[in-house]
Amino acid sequence: MEEQVDWATHLSAIEAEGISVQAYARREALSAASLYYWRRRLKAQAAVPADPAVAQLVAVQLPEPPHIGQRCTLWLAPGVRLELSTLPPGAWLAQVAAAVCQQVR
Repeated sequence: MEEQVDWATHLSAIEAEGISVQAYARREALSAASLYYWRRRLKAQAAVPADPAVAQLVAVQLPEPPHIGQRCTLWLAPGVRLELSTLPPGAWLAQVAAAVCQQVR
């Protein structure tokens, strides 16, 4: 069974200790060539965004829609309607719908 090596941890240790890759490789019985390879590979991976589509997203803020002239008519039952001068909040509409459903039962 092949042993997994955490190259990022080894490379962090080299940087933290401030020693050469060669000296660290000798001390830890690792291949210096492998340490150099993984240093290049991990540096290249860090430079590329995980999802290129996400890197292209831009925050957009839309202005609040005007509420003037947005009339709202609710048909509660045959022949019964409620006319409002503006569109009410969704939570209020849900409460009205729930109350009407309870009255119909």
